[in-house]
Amino acid sequence: MTARVVPRRMVTPRIVTGGRSATIDPLKHSQPLGAALAFLGLARCMPIMHGSQGCASFAKALLTRHFNEPVPLQTTAVTEVSHVLGAGDSLVAAVGAVAAKQRPDFVGVCTTGLTEVSGEDVVGVLRVVCDERDDADPWVVHVSTPDFRGGLTDGWEAALGAVVAAVPLDDSTAALSVGPPPDPTRGRRDDAVVAFLVGPSLSAVDLDELSGLARCFGLDPIVVPDLSGSLDGHLADAWSPVTTGGTTIDDLRRLGAAVSVQAAGATAAGAAGALSDRTGAAASVHPHLGGLEATDALVAELLDLSGAEAPPSVRRWRARLTDGLLDTHFVLGGARVALALEPEQLAAVSAVLHEVGAEVVAAVSPTDHGVLADAWCDEIVIGDFADLEERADEAGAELVIASSHARATVARLGCAHLELGFPVFDRLGTQLRSSACYRGSLELLVDAANRLLEHAGAHSSEHTNLEELSC
Repeated sequence: MTARVVPRRMVTPRIVTGGRSATIDPLKHSQPLGAALAFLGLARCMPIMHGSQGCASFAKALLTRHFNEPVPLQTTAVTEVSHVLGAGDSLVAAVGAVAAKQRPDFVGVCTTGLTEVSGEDVVGVLRVVCDERDDADPWVVHVSTPDFRGGLTDGWEAALGAVVAAVPLDDSTAALSVGPPPDPTRGRRDDAVVAFLVGPSLSAVDLDELSGLARCFGLDPIVVPDLSGSLDGHLADAWSPVTTGGTTIDDLRRLGAAVSVQAAGATAAGAAGALSDRTGAAASVHPHLGGLEATDALVAELLDLSGAEAPPSVRRWRARLTDGLLDTHFVLGGARVALALEPEQLAAVSAVLHEVGAEVVAAVSPTDHGVLADAWCDEIVIGDFADLEERADEAGAELVIASSHARATVARLGCAHLELGFPVFDRLGTQLRSSACYRGSLELLVDAANRLLEHAGAHSSEHTNLEELSC
């Protein structure tokens, strides 16, 4: 079934590449990291990076710093010798060891550049695991994520597609038959169940907000993947070697009963279309959930699905956002802002800034993606922080919205900095900050306005002190 897409901008930004032959200050993260992040949104999951030990160590360090939580992640620890002789045995051994010692429900296998270059038949190797498994063994999902092309967004997109393809929804075999048996209630449509396939731009609180919004209309949301349960910063009852929350096997089995498939982010569009084709449920794609217009489109979908009126709580938050747009316009209206974010988040943040009257004078994305057509700016550079610094300086940017890796760039520019994206490691509560739907868009506006006010106040104090010293 063809997915219905929320209308896009009439005029799209120019997409250009940085003019340098080499990356100077990287903005991009690897595909395996993005895939592992998506797998971490599944309950009782253990992602495995099939490659060298360093690949997993670097990704784990970034994830741990961003979430400020222990992050389950394993590696097959392929060496030069095993790479030449064949790393299939290392993969089988790693999956077997994880299954025996940690007893996860899911194992997400992400390949890296080392194993991709060798042309190893990873699917064939995992077929061996499938043939030898029993009902107590975990569900193994494999995704091809070469880290020599693409980035975090591509890895997330591939992993989500692999999970959806592997879910056994009917009598036909799934893409990789190493999962649980089909749900005996398959084929029974539930008018209350709505599947939300989400992109990487939504934080844990954003996902809570999305689920809560659906429940306000009497709907039963299934969020895939759900970082709000696994990496939201909760204190678990006991230590666990695998994720302690997220989308469960039972949740995935119920996808076939969904009356609608909603892609909350363009990164999830492909998976939503595939799920719609398999189940016959209608699908809609929301490129992002940033700002009043995008959230209104989502609420309109929920109104149609539920047949109910918008509850008072939803109307109240919409009224708060509209008032917040008016209040923050006195600070953000006409403000010159530079963005360095993943494609989906860049489009979402630019939409919020456009609605308040701010001007995006420089925008840099680590990779290209169709969702960039929805960004409210004239030009987007596929590049790094060096490209951001060059263009933001030329345009006189007053505020930079980017991850913690932009600190040095912002210091040289001498402007305000709002930490957003991945990774954020110099602020606490990253996953408790929202930037989507009515509530999150308002929070983003207030944070951006306050950063500008704080920066202006700090510089005013510096000038005052210098004047006193000169006197």
